[in-house]
Amino acid sequence: MALNENRVAVISSGNGGQSMAAWYALHGWEVRLYAREAERVAMFPSAEFILSGAVSGRAPLQLISCEMEKVLQDAALIMVTTPAQYHAVIARAMAPWLRDGQTVVLNPGRTFGVLEFDAVLRENGCRARLRLAETDTFVFTCRCEQVGRPVIHRVKDCLKVAALAPADTLPVTAMLRRAFPTACPAGGILDTGLSNMGMLFHPVPALMNLVRIEAGERFRYYHEGISPLVAEMLERLDAERMALARAVGAPVLPVLDWLRSKYGSAGGTLYDALQDTNAYAEVYGPGDTHTRYIYEDVPTGCVPMLALGRRLGLPMPLTASVVGWASAVCGVDFYARGRNEKRIDLTALLEGAGATA
Repeated sequence: MALNENRVAVISSGNGGQSMAAWYALHGWEVRLYAREAERVAMFPSAEFILSGAVSGRAPLQLISCEMEKVLQDAALIMVTTPAQYHAVIARAMAPWLRDGQTVVLNPGRTFGVLEFDAVLRENGCRARLRLAETDTFVFTCRCEQVGRPVIHRVKDCLKVAALAPADTLPVTAMLRRAFPTACPAGGILDTGLSNMGMLFHPVPALMNLVRIEAGERFRYYHEGISPLVAEMLERLDAERMALARAVGAPVLPVLDWLRSKYGSAGGTLYDALQDTNAYAEVYGPGDTHTRYIYEDVPTGCVPMLALGRRLGLPMPLTASVVGWASAVCGVDFYARGRNEKRIDLTALLEGAGATA
């Protein structure tokens, strides 16, 4: 049976998954949503979303299920929105059911997500001829505090897309533009991977606000959780990222330029620009210390950047400190667990980009 070019499977029923599913449904797509647990499926009050914020409306949901086979069936497009630390889990669950011609997009890949995803698919017997791609960021600033009622605060102005096979980047970008006109082709997975702002904006502020998070304080994450001092640390972390990007020839933007391109933010310092980012005004801090801001962004962002920096002989002291600090606080060896040089083929990555070390 031919793939349904108007059917999208959205993998994950969290903030991003519900927002993505509602957006596609509102734009006329046939939407199937995957939730890992039957209990999560039962939480949905109806077969429609009520979307609010930057866009609003009621949007039908064709199917929500914890059966991956049903969700993926005949879907031309598969949007993976699960936090990146679960990419390997999702790849294993998807491997038996994928078909030739399907397009799988990691939203976002974080750093080198398609490399890990592809390796796990192949390790689990998947031989389907796919278009596998990733974005540099999640297209929305969004929250979903009530099941079935996602709130999209902002749709980002530019969404970079890169496929594992460079020839697939333009076709995947064209497919995404049906729903997201601001999607544009990236220079490759080094471009999308090193444009990962999650590793910049998430771990350090979360670690420096742990007392507030542990106490259950409700605070505005970007506008109150990132002080001038925290912002200065993030600028130093960004300098290490940019040095890495220059070494491999990745055309990524410094953090201030990134904020301007995505949100139109103004300000001469990172602190000022974040205060001017209206899309972040109502984004609140994590509800508990087991937050994806650490458990996702350290192993899938900081670790692969640190591994690549070590491969290139670049000093990355602050990035290394963040990995060590998070590991000590959480009692987890994030470097060993993350996308390190044993999990990512850095030599192939650099050779494919024409970089040398």
